[in-house]
Amino acid sequence: MSIFYKSLFLVFLLQFAGVTTVVCGAERWSPKITYGEIVSKAQAGSPYFQGLLGIYLRSGEAGSKVDVKLAKQWSESAHRKGHPFGSYNLANLAMLDGDFEVATRMYQDAALLLQRQASEGDPVAMYCMGEIDFQVIPTNVVRALGLFKRSAESGYPQAQATIGALYLKGLPGLLEKDTKQGISMLSKAVIAKSLTARFNLGMAYYNGDGVPKDVVKASQWLKLAARQNFSEAKYSLGLLLIDGEGGIRKNTTEGLSLLRQAADQNHQLAREYLRKREGVEPSGVKQGSVVPPPAFSNSFKTDEEVLDEARGYYTGVGFPQDYARAYELFLPLAKGGNPVAARFVGLMVLTGKGTKRDPSVAKEWLSVSAQKGDKTAKRLLDSYKSLF
Repeated sequence: MSIFYKSLFLVFLLQFAGVTTVVCGAERWSPKITYGEIVSKAQAGSPYFQGLLGIYLRSGEAGSKVDVKLAKQWSESAHRKGHPFGSYNLANLAMLDGDFEVATRMYQDAALLLQRQASEGDPVAMYCMGEIDFQVIPTNVVRALGLFKRSAESGYPQAQATIGALYLKGLPGLLEKDTKQGISMLSKAVIAKSLTARFNLGMAYYNGDGVPKDVVKASQWLKLAARQNFSEAKYSLGLLLIDGEGGIRKNTTEGLSLLRQAADQNHQLAREYLRKREGVEPSGVKQGSVVPPPAFSNSFKTDEEVLDEARGYYTGVGFPQDYARAYELFLPLAKGGNPVAARFVGLMVLTGKGTKRDPSVAKEWLSVSAQKGDKTAKRLLDSYKSLF
C-alpha cells in the first residue's frame, strides 16, 4: 500500500472511530494573532501552532530570524502528532538538504490532510497546499494560483508576498500581469514583516518589476531580509556591495562577509562565487546548524573608508598598530582589484608583517598593483628585484 493510500485509510479509520484529530481541530491562524501568541501556543503543546512556528522559523515570517534547527524541531513535534504543517515543513527542509526521497514522502504525507484544511478555509493550509501544487510534480499551477489568491485575501502574508511577486511578472495564459495588484499585495505583507515580502520587494526594485528600477531601494529591502538570516538575501546583497552598481557604494569587505555567511548556510551560488574568486572551498555547515545573523551597522563602510582604517592599523596613526588586522582589511580589497590595497598586501607578504613571508606571492600582488597603475608598486618591484 502506498504512503498516499495509507494516509487516506488512516483518515477514514479515525473518522469511523469518531476520533477528533488535529486535522479537524478548530485552531486557525488569523491576521490578529501575534508571533508571541504563536510561540506560546506552540510551547503549550498545540500541534497546529508547533507546525506553524516551524514554518515561520524556516521562512522568517513576522520578523523572526531564520533558524533551520529550531524549525526542524518544532516541525518534527507537529509531525509526530499527525499535523500536516509538520510534514509539509519537513519536506521543505529535506529539499534544502537535497534529500528528494524524504521530501517526496513528506509532501505526500501532508497533501491529503492539507487539502482538507484548505477546503475548510484555513489560510495557512491554502498557502502550503498551493506551494505543493505549484512546485511538486505533478504540478497543478491553476489550482495553486487559486489557493494563493484565497489565502492572500484572508490576509496570510506569505501568500500575499508570493502572489504579489507572481502578479509583477505574470504567467502567460495563467495569470495576467498586474503590477498595481502585485505591489499592493507585497506592501501588505511587508507591513506584517514577512521576510518573503521583503526579499521579493527588494528584487522587484532591483529588476524594475512594477516599480522604477532602484538599486539603492533594493539594497535596503535586501538588508532587512539579510538581517533575518536569509541566505538568498545575503548572497544578492553581497554581490551588490562587491559590484557597487546603481548608486551603491562599493564595499568589498562587507560584500564578501555576506557571501561567506550565505556559503556557510550552504547557499550553492555563494559557495561557487567564493570558490572561483578565492580558489578555496568554503567551509559550509549542515542545514540544521544555526548560523548567527550578521551584525549590521547603521551604514556600510565604503572601500575607501576600509582602506583608511587598514592604513591606520598599518601605520599606527589614529589606531593601535596591528599588522594582522591591517592585513585582514587589506586582503579583501586587494582581491577586489583595489591597487593600493594590493600594494600593501604585497609589501606585507614581502616583509612578513601581519602574515607569512613569501617573496613570490609578494611579487604577484605588487605586479597586480603596478598593472593597475600604482606607481609606488612599480618602484617597489624595481627596488626589491633582487629579492624575488
